[in-house]
Amino acid sequence: MGASALSLRLPTALKQKLRALPQWSAIALREPQSAVEVRMFAGGGEFDVTRNSVVAALRPLTLAVGLGDQIISTMQQNSAPRLHFVDLETRHTLGVLHLRHIRDRNLAASRIGLFEIQHGAQYCVGWPHRHWNRWLQNRAMRKHSDPNKFSMPPAAVQQLMIFYICPRPVVLVSVDDGRHSNIFPMDLIGPIAPDYFTLALRSTSQSIATMKSARRVALSGIAAQDRAIAYQLGAHHKNVQVDWDRLPFRIERSNNYALPCPETALGIRELDILSFESIGSHTFFITRIASERLIRDIPQLCHTSGIHQHFRSRNGGAFQLAP
Repeated sequence: MGASALSLRLPTALKQKLRALPQWSAIALREPQSAVEVRMFAGGGEFDVTRNSVVAALRPLTLAVGLGDQIISTMQQNSAPRLHFVDLETRHTLGVLHLRHIRDRNLAASRIGLFEIQHGAQYCVGWPHRHWNRWLQNRAMRKHSDPNKFSMPPAAVQQLMIFYICPRPVVLVSVDDGRHSNIFPMDLIGPIAPDYFTLALRSTSQSIATMKSARRVALSGIAAQDRAIAYQLGAHHKNVQVDWDRLPFRIERSNNYALPCPETALGIRELDILSFESIGSHTFFITRIASERLIRDIPQLCHTSGIHQHFRSRNGGAFQLAP
């Protein structure tokens, strides 16, 4: 009897366990999310950094955290801070990232700390399935790696999946400097301190120069039902100019800067770019919020890690998938 015949007789549940979980899940969630809390432990102190922790670069994987005075003082006592990702319903810690503090960036009334990740652990998937799933995912990443395309080491991807236990919203970014204009999706974004917002864009993106020149952008929230449109616009990262008349939605203008935004936006946030720097593979933009407008209160397209969706499914509270 052939191996294929044997495999067909395996119970469905066992077949599923023998397959790797998806790395990412596109979900429908109202923002700001209230499913996961991110807590920083440093020097004996514990701090809520859910709304001020972001990705600054993917290679090397670098995180940025807004540092208040209390965090700064406690970090001086402990050079090995860590992030805990806590499910707010069960109070279970779903993942931990151990950080190495690299350096700081100053803001007007705060500081941004940059951190690389030393190691991490996730508890969304039970043992021994957890180790088997990691081995399968890492094997697939090594097998399908292409030296001509952007990639991350498997260990870093596993750490990024832990960071994405906290769901991250997807937005469309509109840029226009009078000569070049574009609109493209991003999820490496987020608040870093009151009135401050960050974006991390791969430095090969054709829109980097436009953003540096214009010094302003508009972010449009995307409805979960528009997932296919958002992913289609991912190809725009390679463009310096977009044909606004051929987009799959009508355009409206942002309040202050008249930047072109989709008429279907859930909300529009205008940002002034204060500074930018290259961090590894990405350009990290620090901005100040110029205006915010909520238009529709419906579920937004967000990304979370497949291991988190697995945990939610096993505990009766799976996120609604984006269609």
